[in-house]
Amino acid sequence: MVHALSFTRLRQRYLEDSCPGGPGGTPALTRALEHIGWQAVRDPSPEELAQHLVLLLDACVHEHRDLMVLTDGIAMALRDTGPLLDGGLPPAQAYIPAAEELLHRYVADDGAPRQAPLAFF
Repeated sequence: MVHALSFTRLRQRYLEDSCPGGPGGTPALTRALEHIGWQAVRDPSPEELAQHLVLLLDACVHEHRDLMVLTDGIAMALRDTGPLLDGGLPPAQAYIPAAEELLHRYVADDGAPRQAPLAFF
């Protein structure tokens, strides 16, 4: 469950990013992916994956308005595009903590370059 993250704050952040002249959601999502360790994954790059995730974020803000649906979608995207460590895939639920962390980092992003990544991957 996404804790301490409100739909209102997520929506506000996304609308600020996507307003005319704004940076869009991709740069902050890219930094959030880098913070959770996505740099270790060679393909897709954090930028490429962020471009996909911004579509999920847009659908959440403008259509379903459900943080759990968004979190599940991000977890599935991380699972489907992440590394195959043993030739198999863990269930998408295993990626929920990384998806939640990604959303928290997106909302809190201040544009600063990433520090040392967390070890989700």
